[in-house]
Amino acid sequence: MRNTAVGSLASEALGTLFFVFLGAGAVAALGTGNLGTGLAWALALIVAVWVFSAGGGHLNPFVTIGLALRGKFGWMSVPGHVIAQLVGGLVGALLAWWLYSAGIGDLASGLAATQTAAEGSDIIGALAAEALATLVLLLVVFRLIGSGALYGLGYGLTYGAGVLAIGLLTGGSMNFARTLGAELTMTIADAGPDWGNIWIYLVGPLVGVVLAWLLYPMVSGGEKSDS
Repeated sequence: MRNTAVGSLASEALGTLFFVFLGAGAVAALGTGNLGTGLAWALALIVAVWVFSAGGGHLNPFVTIGLALRGKFGWMSVPGHVIAQLVGGLVGALLAWWLYSAGIGDLASGLAATQTAAEGSDIIGALAAEALATLVLLLVVFRLIGSGALYGLGYGLTYGAGVLAIGLLTGGSMNFARTLGAELTMTIADAGPDWGNIWIYLVGPLVGVVLAWLLYPMVSGGEKSDS
């Protein structure tokens, strides 16, 4: 049992590490705000979920919390999974900084940091964007979890679509491990982190998780078997 738990946590940490690293590396090479960037994040998540599946292939604190709300994941395992994901996100961002810092002028762009300059009424828009994108992402996860390779494909493509849809507003996070890892790395690098609005990337997606939990039974057309 202990070995299984350790393997599950290691899988979540390594999967999140490679997801953040591959996504940030692609953004460093391609730049932001284009179709290639969204596709890169989608492919990074698909590959990470396919390879690192021992922990369920969550790689995202909001996915873990959402599945726990639906009774598909034990609440006792949530803290360990979330911590593993946050550590993986940080190490992935640090690795991207180490490898790409010499070739990028703006570390925030190079790390694909999810930052927003929203103020006043724009904050509502940023919150709504993260909430709605996370809502759609969680609805797909709820539907496809337990479907093997199809789960990774649908999860990744939906995440990439979300990055494209809200990227200009918030950077398209939907994953606090990705956001926190980049901010901590920028703090370590003394590269102008923006902690003032980071709460948006926690509160907005959490609202989306709760909405997905409430809406899924009504829109799913019946429970999907996990077998």
